[in-house]
Amino acid sequence: MDNTLTRLHRSRRLLKFVPICGLALAPLATLAQENSRVRVWNEQTLKAIRNDLARPPVHARNLFHVNAAMYDAWAAYDTKAQPWLLGRTVGNYTCPFPALTTPPDVEEARKEAMSFAVYRLLRHRFLNSPGYGTTYGRLDHVMDSLGYDRTFTGVDPTTGGAAALGN
Repeated sequence: MDNTLTRLHRSRRLLKFVPICGLALAPLATLAQENSRVRVWNEQTLKAIRNDLARPPVHARNLFHVNAAMYDAWAAYDTKAQPWLLGRTVGNYTCPFPALTTPPDVEEARKEAMSFAVYRLLRHRFLNSPGYGTTYGRLDHVMDSLGYDRTFTGVDPTTGGAAALGN
């Protein structure tokens, strides 16, 4: 009898805990949906790395640059965030950054800028990779599936919008 009461007591404590866990996990699900574009491009970066030679320092740098580019594309449309490279000097390199007008759909502009930035960066970085054909095909497929014109090469964000910012 004591054993049954102990299990019942534990079950009640567990039932009180379950709704709290559900609430704690809810923001994670929302966060995963909001960052889905970041995940798509990080997955493409990892696939490109798998199709290349084993060069850990180079690929660590690739992962950093891909994520720095995505962060800067996101931060370009935020009034409080400070980009890592845009409009700043890092080492001996200065990256000019003109003032942008706020687009009608900031979230879509961020996604477009991130996509073009990573697409161009990965195509450049994996040009001489043994698996470049597979990598290029995957990158092209992602851009096409997102509905972006991968032939757009403009680089002036004041006239070319988010795609130009990414380029």
